[in-house]
Amino acid sequence: MSGTDAAAFSAALERAILARYQDFLQGVKLYQASGYQRSLEPKPAVWSKGAARLLDYGTTESACPLLVIPSLVNRYYILDLKEDNSFLRWLARQGFRPFVMDWGEPGSAEKDFGLDDYVGSYLSDALEAVIKITGAFPGVIGYCMGGTLAVALSQLHQDKISTAVFMASPWDFHEGQAEGGAARMRAEALVGLLPLVKVQKRLPSEILQSLFASLDQTLSLRKFSAFNRMDMSSGAAANFVALEDWLNDGVPLTEKVAEECLRDWYGQNVTGRGNWTIQGQEIRPGELEVPALSIVSLKDRIVPAASSMALAQCLPHSEILQTSLGHIGMTVSGAAQSKIWKPISDWLCSKLKNQ
Repeated sequence: MSGTDAAAFSAALERAILARYQDFLQGVKLYQASGYQRSLEPKPAVWSKGAARLLDYGTTESACPLLVIPSLVNRYYILDLKEDNSFLRWLARQGFRPFVMDWGEPGSAEKDFGLDDYVGSYLSDALEAVIKITGAFPGVIGYCMGGTLAVALSQLHQDKISTAVFMASPWDFHEGQAEGGAARMRAEALVGLLPLVKVQKRLPSEILQSLFASLDQTLSLRKFSAFNRMDMSSGAAANFVALEDWLNDGVPLTEKVAEECLRDWYGQNVTGRGNWTIQGQEIRPGELEVPALSIVSLKDRIVPAASSMALAQCLPHSEILQTSLGHIGMTVSGAAQSKIWKPISDWLCSKLKNQ
């Protein structure tokens, strides 16, 4: 830098910053002007309770049933993003009958709900509905927070579940770190949101979205800049808009669920310590006798590998699939079908043959 003209360097730096900002801003404008609307024909609801519905993605009545459980904080359709990019529709074509829990948005029926209610009432009833409809015990697939809930459901109803798949499911919220570790400091920051939850009587989706965005502070800059350089008529551009719409279609958490997640999961790590209780029973993966497959992402910013690996290593009958795909990439990226979907299907088929 000693031979560089300071004024010229400053001017060049300003031009570079402005060019990057304009690239990002143009990408945002293109997204806003896309006019995309989700148009997939909705699947039939075979069970409902309050705001929740169970949607049947099966094409063959006699196919092996699967109960698919997404997170409470995002809409289920990340698993059915587009006709040509849908984990649920793909599973149906492989000979399964997926039933997915559409949690909806908490309403008057759920305003006082905690995790105990969602698992002990809604998920347990949905499981019974699948068994009644199909006459068979289903496999369970849980994604993200849905996988954590699936652990509880599977332990409470081990005699009614054939297999369990946990995709990027958080369990050790302190990630095995000592006091002062990054995960514990993040947990302390999240616990600081509890007064806001008390005032709002819920945890708004906008706050949740901000929390996720803070995990990678330059992500928005990078992704919208990249979108600006895409061919707007391409499949990649269409996938980007569909995914971004899903990201912006979040769901608030009830006051009680928010408190349990922030205080108990992140603050006290009750799951990782074996002290999480649902329906009066301590949920301990080591007691789960169901064959299980755990998907652990090595590049997951939302559920770090150490958190989901802790669950995988607790399960007595678990196989582990590690992937370089990220938290969302394992469900909708171009490599998801070959690296995640097919291994899940192959594993389910191998286990079902032995039952």
